[in-house]
Amino acid sequence: MKNYQSIKNKVEQLKDVTTRPMFGYQCYLTSKKFFVGFSNKNDYQIIVRLPKEKQEDAVAHKAIKPFSHGAKMGWIEIDSAKISSSNVAMKWIELAYENALNLAKNK
Repeated sequence: MKNYQSIKNKVEQLKDVTTRPMFGYQCYLTSKKFFVGFSNKNDYQIIVRLPKEKQEDAVAHKAIKPFSHGAKMGWIEIDSAKISSSNVAMKWIELAYENALNLAKNK
């Protein structure tokens, strides 16, 4: 739970981030593009949308797996209870944030 809240606090500090609920998650967007979601039912589950080519690198970590409902789009699931620090998750969330900005820019 400690990592989960710490990660959520760090995401809220990113520039130009908005939030809205979606499918049982508190999702965060930048430039109208979703990049991370925090489960409203499980205080450990975090979903992150990576560039598809980075998904395999992320799931090499024991606390990360493809997210069943969006794996084809690069979504991963992080179990914050299994990571050693919030920095592990933030590495991928910051990459997802940059990806969302690039997706918006290229639209």
